[in-house]
Amino acid sequence: MQLAVQSLKPGYVLKKDVHVKAVRPLIKSGTILNETHLAFLKAFLIKEVEIESVRADGHRIKAQPSVHPDEHSDHGIRLEVESGPVNSVYQQAVDAYKIFFEHWQSGASLNIGEFRKEMMPILEESLNDPIWMTDFLLKKTMVRSRADRNITLGLLSGFLGKKMNFSQGDVYQIGLAGMLADCGMAKLPPSLMNKDGNYVGSERALYEKHVLDSYKMVKSVPTLKEDTMLAVIQHHEREDGSGFPLHLTGDRLSLFGKILAICDCFLHNATKSSEARWPIEVLDRIREKYYGKLSNYLLDKFCNELMTLFIGMDVILSNNLTGTIVFIPEKNPTKPVIRLENNEIFSQASNRAIQITRIYNRAATK
Repeated sequence: MQLAVQSLKPGYVLKKDVHVKAVRPLIKSGTILNETHLAFLKAFLIKEVEIESVRADGHRIKAQPSVHPDEHSDHGIRLEVESGPVNSVYQQAVDAYKIFFEHWQSGASLNIGEFRKEMMPILEESLNDPIWMTDFLLKKTMVRSRADRNITLGLLSGFLGKKMNFSQGDVYQIGLAGMLADCGMAKLPPSLMNKDGNYVGSERALYEKHVLDSYKMVKSVPTLKEDTMLAVIQHHEREDGSGFPLHLTGDRLSLFGKILAICDCFLHNATKSSEARWPIEVLDRIREKYYGKLSNYLLDKFCNELMTLFIGMDVILSNNLTGTIVFIPEKNPTKPVIRLENNEIFSQASNRAIQITRIYNRAATK
């Protein structure tokens, strides 16, 4: 069965080898396709392949007409159709979060029913739309405001939870934990609200108290699991006990708490990063800066999964060459394999002097 690459799904079985220009096939016949294979096919501009009529799980594939999208209608249309509505859902969540935060500043308690009603749509949409998530991260929207940052903490926590194969219920719980982790910031004095983190003297103690205030706001909510509440109070703790407020070591931290800590560190460093080399520079920085302070396993997992989102994205290198990310090495996720414009394969891990200066989605800019 001949099928357009854009119609392929994980679990389909390749019937014939896929070749580019090399003698060895890019992907061999009999391969059960996964997300990485699909990214390779798109990156190498393969338009269609021949697959078996039965999936790896035994289900028969319904025949579909082969579609040959022209060069200007591939990802551009998909982004216009899928990303537009999700962007609206995201902005609605941001606007709602700002209102919730103002109410908390006025002394209102957490209304979890209303909060879930406003936040769940973007959590669900983002988890089911990796294209939107990729575009969202590349735009660096999360640094616009406190509301953007808090919602993004939830989206990233849910994203990593999903990649850890959490149940759907736990994915939503950890996503909500991320969004609520800093709700206690509403109790801070206005003079400290917009500081960039350079707290001095008593300011530091007031800032650190926001974790306890956040925990107090969520601890009596019956629909939130204990793991969710622990994540809220533990998201500033560190594996070596150097965090706050309880100075717990890794053996006493919950999995939810460790995940929130990693996503929070990523966002904290994102606010201080330049547009150049985003987000690779931040991922490299947190892997170096927080080694031994965050779970090494979860940090590696986070970096790998985040970089995998960028397979198929366009890059500009420091030597001014351009290309497309086609593969993320597990041990060096921020040093991807790139297909250059001349179809030459370039391994950044083997050419460390040459750096990626920009990752972008060419289709989205057309």
